[in-house]
Amino acid sequence: MSIAQLNEAELLAAAEQATGLSDWGGDQSFRTGLGHLIEGVNAMQPAAAFVEQARQRIVGSLGTLLHFVDDGKRHPEILELKIDKPMIVIGLPRTGTTVLYDLLALDPSVRTPRDWEFFLPWPAPEAATWDADPRIAQINALNQQILAIAPALADIHEFEATHSSECNLAFTHHFASTQFTAEWAVPEFQKWLLSGPVPGRYAAHKRILQQLQWKGPKGRWLLKSPEHLFNLEGLLGAYPDANLVWTHRDPVMALSSLSSFLLQFRTVFGLDNDPKIVGRAVFETWTTAMERGVQSRARDASIDARIIDISHRDVIADKLDVVRKIYARFDLPFTPELEARVRAEAEAADTTRFGRLGKHKHDPKNFGIDIAAVRERMPTYYARFGALFE
Repeated sequence: MSIAQLNEAELLAAAEQATGLSDWGGDQSFRTGLGHLIEGVNAMQPAAAFVEQARQRIVGSLGTLLHFVDDGKRHPEILELKIDKPMIVIGLPRTGTTVLYDLLALDPSVRTPRDWEFFLPWPAPEAATWDADPRIAQINALNQQILAIAPALADIHEFEATHSSECNLAFTHHFASTQFTAEWAVPEFQKWLLSGPVPGRYAAHKRILQQLQWKGPKGRWLLKSPEHLFNLEGLLGAYPDANLVWTHRDPVMALSSLSSFLLQFRTVFGLDNDPKIVGRAVFETWTTAMERGVQSRARDASIDARIIDISHRDVIADKLDVVRKIYARFDLPFTPELEARVRAEAEAADTTRFGRLGKHKHDPKNFGIDIAAVRERMPTYYARFGALFE
């Protein structure tokens, strides 16, 4: 019996047939990640159903890229749009980044990408129909399927199409994202992704923001993803005036929490799940990211100067004060309206966002995450930032 395999030529042809387009543009750096993702999936020798699922997802992203090139030719003004002074949350997963992101998103002057926009960024969202776009129902239907298979995920993360999204979803369209390793494991792809900076990733990221900004709601971009830690030079090369917020929590607990999340998440995709294997992958991925982020700051004072460091315990203990500090650090107006919104949200402890706090239980030992090993891997990080969580 033959094993189902992905084929790059077939995937490209399928996208061209689905869209009626064939111009892939001048920058085809996406092919690097695409090739490694295909090799990684095929190396797993997965079931035919999994291969078909991966095929559909990849063809969808390839179609998006074809449409982006076409839109850019028809409407060159898209490519001239500026992304000015974005604020970007870059902390390790499970360090309070989502709570803080939601609080910062309360500022009426900011614009956050929504999950449905990063999942399906074409056609360009329009401000007039932004709250009623049919893609919202489409993504929420998928979310309900996920929660039906793994209901415990509801206590760990919010699954809602209109929720402010993370840049790792945007990176999937360049086929260079930890989202694939989170969902599909693909260990061979993970090795490549961790090997060094990915060509063209930030040009692709900026292109998606331009697409969303073109006809969609306007405002200063507020973004989030720990994946930016892998390449702060690339991030600030694309957005030199960005303001970065790095949240800190003992990495041992952060890695344990993320491993628990992924253990639940991968069941949705029918993957065999060994907690120790999941823990090892999480350990390798995010200690590498943290090391690179710390090294970037040490090498380049201009990078360090663009970052404010925030403790997870402070995010939980005094949300209003944390937001106020961030705005003061970056000389942004902390308006009475924003203060009232943050205060009201912080005091509503039973809301969907904050009602999850404390429900997610996990133990590092279950995932083979050893305190000594984590500290040994990141001595410089602990030396500089340990006071924020000890």
